[in-house]
Amino acid sequence: MKVLLYMAVSIDGIAALDSERGIQEYGSKEDHKFFINASKKCDAVIMGKNTAFCKIDGVPNIILTHSAKDCRVEPGNDSVSCSRLTRASFDDNNRIYLSGAAQEIYDKVQTLGFKKVALLGGPATNLNFLRAGLVDEIFLTVEPVTIGQGIHFLNEALVSKWTLADVKKLNKSGTIVLHYKKIAL
Repeated sequence: MKVLLYMAVSIDGIAALDSERGIQEYGSKEDHKFFINASKKCDAVIMGKNTAFCKIDGVPNIILTHSAKDCRVEPGNDSVSCSRLTRASFDDNNRIYLSGAAQEIYDKVQTLGFKKVALLGGPATNLNFLRAGLVDEIFLTVEPVTIGQGIHFLNEALVSKWTLADVKKLNKSGTIVLHYKKIAL
């Protein structure tokens, strides 16, 4: 399964203002459109609970949460055994809530037969997948704004190597998308 990470940051590398507010307060409509369209080209999306406000219609939404014991259709419902996890496990809104380490989530999602998934973060979720070596490509939108403080794209040391595959300018203001592919260490 191929994992494509999508994240927006300010020029100074801030990905979220705090644990509840992301870069979207400063993001451009062009990046939002890029992000939605790119996500819909994937088989499913994986996002942290704080990013889940941005439901991606048309594809299964996998929401990561610490409160789920195993797998469940929606908060408050009885757990679904992950050994029986199927596409039918998604709720009426095409969502499922999963918990576990990045590798466990990857394995659960892979059993569903998805070939390409968009990882939509936030920063903690993205870091966990990067740390586990599960991300194949990064699409990093840089918004032409400085914020000064907040949660950085990476908030701890992590060594990985990437090669620049493409650069795309989204608007006249200077919003750009940097597309990187992983290089094996």
